[in-house]
Amino acid sequence: MALTPTAPPLTNFKLLSFDIFGTLIDEETGAYKALEPLLSRCATPPPKHSAIELINRLEASIHATRPSLPQSEVLAHVYKMTASSFGASATEEEASAFASSMGKWEPFPDTVSAMQKLSKQYKIVTLTNCDHVTFSRVLAGPLKDVNLDAVYLAEDIGTYKPDRKNFEHLLRNVEMEFGVQKEEVLMVAHGLESDHMTCKEMGMHSAWIKRATSEEKERMYEGKVAYQWRWATVGDLADDVERAFGGDDRA
Repeated sequence: MALTPTAPPLTNFKLLSFDIFGTLIDEETGAYKALEPLLSRCATPPPKHSAIELINRLEASIHATRPSLPQSEVLAHVYKMTASSFGASATEEEASAFASSMGKWEPFPDTVSAMQKLSKQYKIVTLTNCDHVTFSRVLAGPLKDVNLDAVYLAEDIGTYKPDRKNFEHLLRNVEMEFGVQKEEVLMVAHGLESDHMTCKEMGMHSAWIKRATSEEKERMYEGKVAYQWRWATVGDLADDVERAFGGDDRA
């Protein structure tokens, strides 16, 4: 739903740019399940939210300090660092398996049908902190029934979100490839820090997919983000888009 009276109509946009992990793919459940070999060795396994917060912090730190490292290698390092923080050891095989699992994490239940609806009205692209090897697995598995008009990966850009270079790459390329201007792009993402803070900085239109974000975490970003729409799921976004277009297919 629109949160501000100045939000443009959804029919004004020509292209939606999606974050993938956390927005379309259930990143938290997938990552926590992939930690099972490590968690099974812990006398008292940490709760899901604590383990995910740790993974996110470690991942963000590596993204910032080693931006050219492919995401698969980032995740392998994250696994070994997580093990160390739990007072456990991790084998190279386990770390590699954790990294590879990213390409198999399941989509949210609403994702595929919602994306199929949205592709009737908009060009659909993705701006994601991913590498080619991992994303090829995603396209062959969890998102095999989702049509993407373009894919912009951190591996090609050379930096990770929230670096503004990634968003500049997005805007530059959608203009060249589709003739779409900045004001005709809507960034759709779950990540407040990885996506919405930079969108505010760059004056981009954005929509927040809340998923299971706590109110406490939401309050942490007050004043730091400026998304104009908020939906609980991508399915809710797709339903509102269908109503806005009145059932007409435009794309």
